Amino acid sequence: MHLLDGKILKQAVRDAASKNPDLSNEAILFFHSQDFQDLCARNEIDGELIQNSVKEMSGFPSVSRRKISNEIARVIDEEFKRSKNN
Repeated sequence: MHLLDGKILKQAVRDAASKNPDLSNEAILFFHSQDFQDLCARNEIDGELIQNSVKEMSGFPSVSRRKISNEIARVIDEEFKRSKNN
């Protein structure tokens, strides 16, 4: 479940950076949902930090959003790998 949660979270970040406004809006809504809160609690991660990063990312042009989303995804990977090893 842990690895799946990490993949869900990374995909949601990438979807939030999408050029497709419907996909982006749906992903942004996920970050304000109970499902997101549950995922964060289950994996002991700081949901507010991710929400703030995604919110800040949404103010950038699409090319920059893609780069930022990839950076956020790398941080998520590192966090999930670190927490798996603890």
